[in-house]
Amino acid sequence: MKKWPFVLLLCVICLGGWPPAAFCKELNIVFIPKSRDQDFWTFMRQGVDKAVAEDGAVHLTWRGPAHNDDIDSQIDILRLYSRADIDAIIIVPTDRVRLMDPVRKAAALGVKIVVVDSALGGSWHSNFVGTDNHAAGRLAAERMAALLNGQGTVLVMRTVSGSGSTDDRANGFVNYLAKNAPRIIVVDEYGGGTRGKVSRAGVAALAKYPRLDAVFAVNESASDGMLRALRQSGQAGKTRLIGFDTSDFLLEGLRKREIHGLVLQNPRQMGYRGMKAAIAAARGAPVKERDILTDAVMVTLENYLKPEIQSLLVP
Repeated sequence: MKKWPFVLLLCVICLGGWPPAAFCKELNIVFIPKSRDQDFWTFMRQGVDKAVAEDGAVHLTWRGPAHNDDIDSQIDILRLYSRADIDAIIIVPTDRVRLMDPVRKAAALGVKIVVVDSALGGSWHSNFVGTDNHAAGRLAAERMAALLNGQGTVLVMRTVSGSGSTDDRANGFVNYLAKNAPRIIVVDEYGGGTRGKVSRAGVAALAKYPRLDAVFAVNESASDGMLRALRQSGQAGKTRLIGFDTSDFLLEGLRKREIHGLVLQNPRQMGYRGMKAAIAAARGAPVKERDILTDAVMVTLENYLKPEIQSLLVP
């Protein structure tokens, strides 16, 4: 077991009775993301690794399903690590309802639970760390209303029903337009959890709604799939597209004026603060702030080269 000087010092102090013995053991913490197929998780892993390095006494296991619509696989992974030798689990739920019971069972075994990025029902987790997704959806709607001068038809391309984060973004978007730009007509589709599924669903939606003026895609895979669908349908650059999150492919679309805005989260910060919260919970520290919200920004062709934006774009 790797021992860092700071940890050794704590353990010497422990011999005198303080701090509690929980501070002297290496913690086993498991991080369960939604998937492995998006750059978003690369950013988040960087924040997690930074927090682990700062602590010096955490053994990290990182394991998630291949795609973010594979709810059954995520439940199986959660059950696998719901055991007495695991101190904490950080999870990004693929479904806010179906993950509730497995999380409850893990918590009943004494495992501390921290939820990151996507909401989960119930009250068995000590913290939620993530973007204010309703606010992020409103940010996209403000940009869309300006692009369309307050009128037109917009497709909201969601991922899978029950995904807390993406549904909250879509609902924030829809609610803002209903209140502030009522002449914009919104149509809604669920495209699936992978870029391939969304691309196929996007082509079908573009045929279904031939008078479409714009699209809002709610995450990286949906944005990727919709850009491919627009290109395949000959509408890239003509039908306005506001996406969510980033990748090299999406940045190329932004530079080519095929994407007219990307809502960027701060997954590094989410990962960092999520791991910090899990470490604190595992060591019995009192919860000071149950919901830890991180910011989102709108990235456009006009601001994407600014240093503060570049730091969010490059893993």
